[in-house]
Amino acid sequence: MNILVTGCAGLIGSTLAKAFLQQGHKVIGIDNMSGGMWSNLPPIPDPMFNFFQTDLTNYWDMREIFMSQRPRVVYHLASCPREGSSEFQPVKITASNIMASITVLELGLRYGMERLVFTSSMSIYGKQDPPFSEKMSRQPVDPYGVNKAATEQIIEQMAETHGFEYVILRPHNVFGEGENIHDPYRGVVTIFMNRVMRQEPIYLYGENHVRAFSYIEDCLPAMIKAADSKKAIGEIINIGGIEPTSVRELAEVIVGCFSEYPRPEIIQLPPRPHEVARAWCTVDKSIKILDYKETVGWKEGITRTAEWAKKIGARPWAVDDLPLLSEKAPKPWLDLAR
Repeated sequence: MNILVTGCAGLIGSTLAKAFLQQGHKVIGIDNMSGGMWSNLPPIPDPMFNFFQTDLTNYWDMREIFMSQRPRVVYHLASCPREGSSEFQPVKITASNIMASITVLELGLRYGMERLVFTSSMSIYGKQDPPFSEKMSRQPVDPYGVNKAATEQIIEQMAETHGFEYVILRPHNVFGEGENIHDPYRGVVTIFMNRVMRQEPIYLYGENHVRAFSYIEDCLPAMIKAADSKKAIGEIINIGGIEPTSVRELAEVIVGCFSEYPRPEIIQLPPRPHEVARAWCTVDKSIKILDYKETVGWKEGITRTAEWAKKIGARPWAVDDLPLLSEKAPKPWLDLAR
């Protein structure tokens, strides 16, 4: 197949791209490098891999790529996946989610796309009672979740009109080697790891927050299968961890993997605006349709990711512009802005 992967330098995108290349497919990668890492990309040059550094909202750049490459399958992963910051930088979040997705969708349909695999988010479920099932309605509580929910609906509507195949995946709390370790606004696993190595406190928000953490190697086979599974056509499928875990337990496991560093102080803070305290998903549908299996598990995944993090070492935080920064923002973000 001729497969296009947006967000190709990110954790999930780069892992998928390498897997598809190993299977003998031609891969076209796109990333604006705002959150991805050059070290994640497959080796260049490679006759089976073409990489383009551009923003998905650059319509004319994207048009040239789709015209010249003619991908049949598009994995659309690129976004600014900062749910927590979406109320403080809504223009950036909306442009990199809805507008970027619409550009991919329109050009894909114009130039021969047969299947779109879209990575959405658990954030569309909002504050309903977990575990979240795909049968639940969309009830997002923040701009990022609204963006993802709207994009899902647009894909469904456009597919009904134009007849392309689509699969909507809702991965959640995916982590692993290759994640952007210096982004202070998203990715709790790597934020905690970088804080330990920088000898900074670890902050926990709210009381008894629970998630199900998903190691990339466990998610990968199911996500690959979405490229050609007939059973998956037109389906929305949760992808991710089986075992609900408190964020405090996550912090303790991570601290235990960095015993050579001074133990950080773990500080409890009030919850962030609109943050969902308890959020994890059902896995039955992913097992039935995409053969999801958890063979590594989140604790072993944390150990492996910690070893990788130690090799690359502590990184300075990449400070971004939050145009609506206020005292309601998390304390670490306010500290960085001062």
